[in-house]
Amino acid sequence: MRKGHELISCPTCGRCRIDLISIAREVEERLGALPLDISVAVMGCSVNGPGEASRADYGIAGGDGEGVIFSKGEILRKVPMDRLVEELFEEIKKEN
Repeated sequence: MRKGHELISCPTCGRCRIDLISIAREVEERLGALPLDISVAVMGCSVNGPGEASRADYGIAGGDGEGVIFSKGEILRKVPMDRLVEELFEEIKKEN
């Protein structure tokens, strides 16, 4: 059984259109404040991200101006990039 949180991130590739490192840092910092045993993925593109991180409880994948929030590989919704992290945590709090 997992204790605490697990952050999963892609290594980036030519499809990555976001500042993945700073977003991953923000997500990890915010996860540290939550008393949950969950895995969260931060992926660089919405083309492959949700599928590659399908084992993650929750995740985000960036794109040009918008990104997606997903859970266990299923896309839940698209959101503007400037709301991506905030909407991710709203989804986590809603379900937990």
